[in-house]
Amino acid sequence: MQFNLIDERWIPVKRRDGTATMIAPWEVTDRFADNPVVALNAPRPDFNGALIQFLIGLVQTVAAPRNGSEWRKKMTDPPTPDELQTVFATVRHAFELGGDGTRFMQDLDELVAESGSIDGLLIDTPGDNAKKKNTDHFVKRDTVSGMCHSCCSTALFAMQTNAPAGGVGYRTSLRGGGPLTTLIVGDERHATLWQLVWLNVLEQNAFQNICGNPKLTDGSIFPWLATTRTSEKNTGVETTPENMHPAVMFWGMPRRIRLSLKNIGAGVCDVCGKTSNKLIQNYQEKNYGMNFTGAWLHPFSPYSSKDNMPLPVHPQPGGISYRHWLGLVLQDSNEKRMPARIVLEFYNRWRSGWQSRLWVFGYDMNNMKARCWYESTMPLLFVDEKIKPEYEQFVAGMVNAAAEISGNARNAVKKAWFRRPGDVKGDTTFVGNSFWHQTESVFYEALESIKAALESGSDSLQARQMWHKALCEYALKLFDSYAWDGPIEDADPKRVVIARKELENFNRGTKIKTLLGLPVAPKAVGKPVKKKETSQPKQMKLEF
Repeated sequence: MQFNLIDERWIPVKRRDGTATMIAPWEVTDRFADNPVVALNAPRPDFNGALIQFLIGLVQTVAAPRNGSEWRKKMTDPPTPDELQTVFATVRHAFELGGDGTRFMQDLDELVAESGSIDGLLIDTPGDNAKKKNTDHFVKRDTVSGMCHSCCSTALFAMQTNAPAGGVGYRTSLRGGGPLTTLIVGDERHATLWQLVWLNVLEQNAFQNICGNPKLTDGSIFPWLATTRTSEKNTGVETTPENMHPAVMFWGMPRRIRLSLKNIGAGVCDVCGKTSNKLIQNYQEKNYGMNFTGAWLHPFSPYSSKDNMPLPVHPQPGGISYRHWLGLVLQDSNEKRMPARIVLEFYNRWRSGWQSRLWVFGYDMNNMKARCWYESTMPLLFVDEKIKPEYEQFVAGMVNAAAEISGNARNAVKKAWFRRPGDVKGDTTFVGNSFWHQTESVFYEALESIKAALESGSDSLQARQMWHKALCEYALKLFDSYAWDGPIEDADPKRVVIARKELENFNRGTKIKTLLGLPVAPKAVGKPVKKKETSQPKQMKLEF
């Protein structure tokens, strides 16, 4: 079975007029002037996340700009489909999904392993352990028994890109299981799919100098073109940046997989619902694939630092909001967290007036179990270098103050509910999540106000005071909405009143005001209290 991912029209998209269609990768600039492709249109959100990384990775690998001038020019004057087809053809041999030769993102050699259902390529499909324990409540077993070529190709790429832990020897992706991805999204003047791709492509030198060995070729870029670097305990090898080309960060292959293409069927794809006469139903997988170790620095991932080693950030329960602004948009010095390289590079490319956003997405994984898919966007503000240090200082204080008040509101609710809140282990994170959600729009308004104040040379104190006021009001509103919903057997009106008072005092106290750079009233220094002189009763002389 031949199906080449460069040649075939397998990527679902929408055009500006709303038309849904399928394109080959080189058609991403088709009809750019009159009816361009504006969005991916996959049947699952994680598929859209995988497909955009596929397209960016392909362009970064074979069509990256030589310099900033070329990058800026092609933003609005892209290469034609014919030009892209010519350059993509140079790696066409690496993108065969089937056939007797090398196969896209699959082991070079046949695998001696049991055949499994094709739904195992979907990260949120319940594993064997969940099936045995009957805990597949949300994603049911055996609901996907066949996939069309488009969905199967996307699922395969998504699995290799996000590979979670899967048992002994089943390796995670180059960025660990379920990495967080951050991408730049253009404004209304840069709203085509091509521009989304191009905004997230680095100049050749910038990309090749991140990590890896750019002198290597072939199998060091596309690992499936060579014998798999297996990672058995005693006989295998680790894969470090010194062993591979930088582009392997888009094409890493931690899982040893071979699609079963002999026994294909006809029917409806269980993922996209389209009819196909070539449904792929099974695949084989073996453990001890590529084990990526060392200082990999993927351009789409924010990183924290531990023992001078970069650690890619992963989504956590509660979703993605402005609470993550530090570390996603600005550097978080306290947590030693750095935004993704693509974000840092974009600040260098920025042009005043661009109202771009950050698209953040990824799986929240609990070991091998997918708890949730999170996806969000947040605005990126252009700030002049002259005011940037002061602006970033104020923004950091705003986020940290919100974090303090959010945590305090959650603790206050527990104090209102329980006699011994410290002993209660129930999950109350929903209180904090609600706080972040309700204050998000106000946060971005405050950012704009502080930016405007600093640009005009005026004091931003009023904007910070308004932010403080909003935080205090939302915290009390949240407390009032939850405080009386505690267990009836523990109800105590007096305890609720005390917890509310403590919440208000803390939120308006010195710590929060210091974080926001607000005036703090000096502690009152009273005059020494004089001891009252106690007068002795006069002795009365009694005369007779």
